[in-house]
Amino acid sequence: MSHELRTPLNAILGFAQLLQRDKKEPLSQRHRERVGQILRGGEHLLRLIDDVLDLSRIEAGGVSISTEPVSVLDVLDEARRTLEPIAVRHGIALDVEPLARELPMVSADRTRFVQILMNFGSNAIKYNRPTGRVSFAVSIPTPTVVRVTVRDTGMGIPSDKQEKLFQPFQRAGQETGPIEGTGIGLVITKKLARLMRGDVGFESKPGEGSAFWVDLPVHAAEARQGTTPAIERASDARLSGQGHRVVLYVEDNPANVTFMKDLLSSFDSIDLLTAPTAEMGVEIARSRRPEIIIMDINLPGMSGVDALRVLRAEDDTKNIPVIALTAAASERDKVRGMQAGFYRYLTKPVKVDELLTALEAILEMPA
Repeated sequence: MSHELRTPLNAILGFAQLLQRDKKEPLSQRHRERVGQILRGGEHLLRLIDDVLDLSRIEAGGVSISTEPVSVLDVLDEARRTLEPIAVRHGIALDVEPLARELPMVSADRTRFVQILMNFGSNAIKYNRPTGRVSFAVSIPTPTVVRVTVRDTGMGIPSDKQEKLFQPFQRAGQETGPIEGTGIGLVITKKLARLMRGDVGFESKPGEGSAFWVDLPVHAAEARQGTTPAIERASDARLSGQGHRVVLYVEDNPANVTFMKDLLSSFDSIDLLTAPTAEMGVEIARSRRPEIIIMDINLPGMSGVDALRVLRAEDDTKNIPVIALTAAASERDKVRGMQAGFYRYLTKPVKVDELLTALEAILEMPA
């Protein structure tokens, strides 16, 4: 279902991004606003799909949790940087309360820990007051538990709605309100925390605000400091100045092929080749030796992963960087893809800047 739902969304969101970026025939302000509505609606639909599929995987026991020592400071920093643009759009102040210099590591799945804080943080922004505030705080309620709390100055949750808050599709009376949501996020958050041997909770005063927290077990290792590098926006000018380069795109969906042709047509230095099957892609790679291969995974006949194995086994093609661009978007799919040897594992619907950043990084490598 993930593949079937994400594939048409890739065309919708992909072409909408191309319309926004079109320099040859720029959109009028009126049409830019309409395309912006398409993107916002499509991105909201994507979030709903992700939530429903995530919940179904968890309930079916299909989510694997990989716990490791995780720095709370690093995760807080990543969540804060991701949420800041959203907070600015809503006119909400976002801050992190002063933290103790020495915080113990927690035992957690880092990706899922970030997901929990993002869920709490985005809710705190959405359900806040104009010019309100959201703050993150860290405490150690017991020697074996670290608690991260997200506080807001919003409307609070009515007392008669609080007991149903962590049940599916319950939105504390906002089901028919103007704020988008499914009522699934908090359910997923609770289930993920318990899979990591933690828990979640909240307190809320109607008219004053709410505080949601996640408790995770302390890991024995000492906290290690570090930051997550930010992804920079790819420079169209830098891509255009790389000289004549060959890129091969292996994809069976005609709309996705058209999207890629439109995207890369603005770079005169890039010669795009396409193949509808992995078998044809391998043959083209052998004969043309492209600088980059962009590969779908779910292809008719040989899969993209099998094609990568063939390419890696041959001297002429083993060093060609291969980027996966696929609707197989679960965390398990991503881990398997990186273990198989893909240079990057990107998911549909494609984010144009993310794809161009990956292409730029490869084209700047020494030959």
